[in-house]
Amino acid sequence: MGIFSGSNQCPAKPASAGVKGVPVAGSLTFQHLVSIISWACVGISVLLWLGLIIPHLRRYRVPNEQRQILRIVSTPVVFTIIAAISTHAYQAAEYLEPLANWYEALALASLFLLYVQYVTPDATTRNAFFQGLEGRDKKGMALPGGSLRWFWNTWRTVFIYVVVYTLLIVVQEVTMATGIYCSTSSKIRHAHVWLQALELITTIWALLAVVRFQRRLKEHMQGKRAVLKLVVFKLFVILTTLQHFVFGIIKSHVTGGAKVTYDDITIGVPSLLICIEAVIFMVAYYFTFNAREYRGGKEESAAAFSIGSALLNALNPIELVQGIARAFGSFGGRNA
Repeated sequence: MGIFSGSNQCPAKPASAGVKGVPVAGSLTFQHLVSIISWACVGISVLLWLGLIIPHLRRYRVPNEQRQILRIVSTPVVFTIIAAISTHAYQAAEYLEPLANWYEALALASLFLLYVQYVTPDATTRNAFFQGLEGRDKKGMALPGGSLRWFWNTWRTVFIYVVVYTLLIVVQEVTMATGIYCSTSSKIRHAHVWLQALELITTIWALLAVVRFQRRLKEHMQGKRAVLKLVVFKLFVILTTLQHFVFGIIKSHVTGGAKVTYDDITIGVPSLLICIEAVIFMVAYYFTFNAREYRGGKEESAAAFSIGSALLNALNPIELVQGIARAFGSFGGRNA
């Protein structure tokens, strides 16, 4: 019998699941209250996001860096929009939430690419740089032969994580659609437990790879606020990942009531928390991902970018696709 087998009946959701709650004040239900607050947070987050990205688009002088920054700072906005929609339509929440988590995986890869650009902005000299960088073992002791292998191992870790996480999301959507995901169960025979555990493990695995990369090359990132960028983004990733994991477990242990239903607790509350957290992190991003360092004469491209062309450049996903291709190509030694 497979662990994802549908032969083991999924525990039924509590009676208050899918039921509209009794108003908590006048005609206002808990879901309506959560939805109002969540959409207000969306408005604030979007305004903060616009205030952060427009200066980057106006001073789009280093595309290979700023493209990554724009992807990273969009993460809270993606999360808060999906969370707010979830508070409005509980029945769609289970299918929407994985999309936000998937974007977070792309943002983590973008943070790694940003660090790579800080260290070696010229891709043609990248292999030579890491070949000449002194190798270190797990205890920090010097090793002969440079650090090129270590660099490509890190690259593979980050981008294979993106592929693996994408596959996990696809499996999650399929198992939900076929009824074997079973979010109300904490039994290992159901897909829900295994998929959430794998998502948590792979995220930590990739995050630690980026942390080690930044720590080892911090001397080459002076003046870039690389540590602050890592801390702020890492906190958001850890918080949302653990929150997703914890509420996944809670689903099988709560029942809800007349005013605060099962869906309010398992969908409304975590979605509201994400919306509030998104505002907080958007404010924090003003101190770490602002466009101040791109004022003045620092230019990577001779071509001037209008706001529109800068936005189109930032939306181009080819770099992430190439990153995945290089991750698999590096297994055969075709590092580029």
